[in-house]
Amino acid sequence: MQWPLADKPIPSDQVPFYNLHYLYGCRPPADPTIVWGTDVPAEQLNQYVRTRNRDSKTLISVAHVLVQAVGRALRQHPHMNRRVVGKRIFDFRNVNVRMMTYNRQQNEVEVLLIRNVDSLSLERVARILWKNQHRGAAGDTMDHADKAWLRSRFPGPLLGWIIRSYLFLDSHFNLPKVDRIDRIACSPVLVNYLAFGGAPPMRGYKPSNYPHESSTLSVTMGRVERRPVIENGEVVVGQVAPLFVRADHRIASAYHLAQFTQTIRQLLADPAQMEPLMEASDSKTCGTDVQSKAA
Repeated sequence: MQWPLADKPIPSDQVPFYNLHYLYGCRPPADPTIVWGTDVPAEQLNQYVRTRNRDSKTLISVAHVLVQAVGRALRQHPHMNRRVVGKRIFDFRNVNVRMMTYNRQQNEVEVLLIRNVDSLSLERVARILWKNQHRGAAGDTMDHADKAWLRSRFPGPLLGWIIRSYLFLDSHFNLPKVDRIDRIACSPVLVNYLAFGGAPPMRGYKPSNYPHESSTLSVTMGRVERRPVIENGEVVVGQVAPLFVRADHRIASAYHLAQFTQTIRQLLADPAQMEPLMEASDSKTCGTDVQSKAA
């Protein structure tokens, strides 16, 4: 007889915080998730990023264009900007986006909420994300402060009870939000740009269904690759990026998901069409679009 597992479980304070959400919040009911995977022609996308960086005061990356494209797509498809509360569906008042970043110093993922992203310029999106990255390296983001506060106040099993209670209440009641840990419930979409160094080519990706009813959408993009493509009836080497969009079938049908995914694909394939922006609208966004302890 063998005991394949260790005598003691891994302490909860050694488990990344958002993994605890899945650990404490997931149950095995029917899965309403639907996923659409596609490819994005990336020649114009890469050229657009290079061109913008010639004049931009802030370094622009494909990830920043992706966030902007998701915001624009949500504005064009407002029926996707919704969430389930109990057995009812509610519209979000604003177009907000959550972006996942990885904090190497903390060995944790962090969630950044970008408010009113549909009206932000590309440079504004880039500044928000770079500022959050710098603050994350210093352990100065609101996300880091929230997780540290929760772990210190509610150690071990108590933290699991707190998470389960919060997820239950927020999933069944239309509650107001504050700019602490529940601010992530102010957006229906989580954006992931998985083009980090060492990542293998992406051929398939199934975004996890976060155990929080506000997360009805997930948009994931892999790194740009050189692949054989058909142009004018001939096989040539092109630049292509994989794109996967997850939606909640309680809110969107496959038809709606296809339309939303196609809009994102078209915006990424030709990002210049997103340029006409009201730069003045940047100053009207909520100050918590950059999350720090001082916010």
